[in-house]
Amino acid sequence: MSELASGLKMVEDLFHGATKGFFAKLDEVTFKMTLNGLKAEDYDAISITIDQLIKEHRAISIPPLYVVSQAHPNVRVRTKAYEALKKLDPDLEFEHLTEGKPVDEATRVLVERFGNFKK
Repeated sequence: MSELASGLKMVEDLFHGATKGFFAKLDEVTFKMTLNGLKAEDYDAISITIDQLIKEHRAISIPPLYVVSQAHPNVRVRTKAYEALKKLDPDLEFEHLTEGKPVDEATRVLVERFGNFKK
C-alpha cells in the first residue's frame, strides 16, 4: 500500500468511532467519501475535492490534506494540498506540529489537534 493510501487510511481509522449521533455519523460518511476523493490519480478530480475542503474551511480537513501534501505521487497535487493547508491554517500551526516528524507520526499529532467534526 502506498504511503498516501496508508496515510489516508490511518486518518480514517483515527476518526472512526470518534463521532456520536446521526449528524456526526453523516459527517463521518461524507468525510470518508472525501478521503476517497483524495486518493484519485486524476489531478482535476483531486483539485475539486481540495477546493471543496477549502470552501468548507473546517479544521478536520487539515490531517488528510497534510498526508496528501507529503505523500501524493503528483507534485501538482502535493503543492495544491499544501496551499490549501495554508488557507485553512494561516498561522501555520500544522508546520510547527509536524516539523521533523515522519508522516504517520505527524498525522496522528494533527488528528489529535484538529480532529473534531464540530470545529
